[in-house]
Amino acid sequence: MSIRRIPCILLALFICLAFSSQGLAEPESGDTSSQESPVVTSKIFIIIIDGLQDDVLQKTSAPNMNGMANTGIRASGVVSVYPDTAQATVASVLTGRLPAKHQFIKPGDQFNGLTLQGAMEQKKISTSFFGAEGELKKLLYRGGHNCSGPFNGKDELVINNLLNEWSQTQSYLNIIVLPELRSVINEYGIDSNEYKMAVTKTDNQVGRLFRKLHDENTFARSMIIITGTMGKPPLFVKGLPFKESIQIPPVSLCDIAPTIGYLNGAKLDQADGMILWNVLKDMPGQDENVLMKERVKDLSNANARLQEEMRRLEKEKVRVKEEQALVAREKENIQGQIRLRDQKIAGLENRISLYHIGFVAIIILLGLGYLILFRLLRKRYLMF
Repeated sequence: MSIRRIPCILLALFICLAFSSQGLAEPESGDTSSQESPVVTSKIFIIIIDGLQDDVLQKTSAPNMNGMANTGIRASGVVSVYPDTAQATVASVLTGRLPAKHQFIKPGDQFNGLTLQGAMEQKKISTSFFGAEGELKKLLYRGGHNCSGPFNGKDELVINNLLNEWSQTQSYLNIIVLPELRSVINEYGIDSNEYKMAVTKTDNQVGRLFRKLHDENTFARSMIIITGTMGKPPLFVKGLPFKESIQIPPVSLCDIAPTIGYLNGAKLDQADGMILWNVLKDMPGQDENVLMKERVKDLSNANARLQEEMRRLEKEKVRVKEEQALVAREKENIQGQIRLRDQKIAGLENRISLYHIGFVAIIILLGLGYLILFRLLRKRYLMF
């Protein structure tokens, strides 16, 4: 081999290596381009409709809410809290706590706990609250955007304020309380035509929000939760992390906050509700079996707590029965003493009556004696 040919050979080897390295790199770059970036949730809307009843909703013209329920997740039943005042229920939905824990039940009560809005704000996640009137203002977290209204108990005004402040808030978590249906129930009743028409009217207001999301092409990427506050409320859930077009077993209103908190890394301490693992889609590292195992574990723990509570209630029941027996014995003793007292009183009354009769008899005898003596003396001394 001549010395002149060596540079040509080296150049040819260099070109081959360059092409081969490019060929190895192409599949990797091709894989990267084929992987689409994960689609994330644009916004979360928790819509709490005070007084909304699931069975009436299904029988009434409400295309927006029923349509969302058909395409998303619908609970076959929802366990509400007691007492089911508006402030107690809204607090339970936003904290995952029962009223006995958050102690926010009636006017004048001080709220005890951390709401989902507060937990999200502590994670530096922007939030907004629309529809907080009266006592509900105590649930507002100062770090979030809290609409001041006025709302005057009208669903339309709540949505008006939401849409008017849409551009300036752009919060990730949006809590919306629609208050109007409870007043209709109180005035006309659940089975009235007035209530059915009011449900349709409320659905129209929810539809205004949906239309805004559609106009911005964010409806598909938005997480929406709709529920009520009293009686038998519904629970509809739609969003990217959730399954679609399914019905799930009964859940509790207290399950909402822990589930949303889990999905956003916002932990709510001392929550009575559980994460709804069975509504989540398969996630990386967590297939359906893993999610169901987590759900079974939570349900098992909840069942253990219920069993312990039943045991405590049984012990309390035995203690109450013992106290009732003791009270019954004391009552019988007291009634015996009362009977003895009544007998003594009756005896004294009889004796007093005899004294009265005797006194009257003595007075009568003295009067008769006086008359007889008067007649005798008059006859003897006056001689007539």
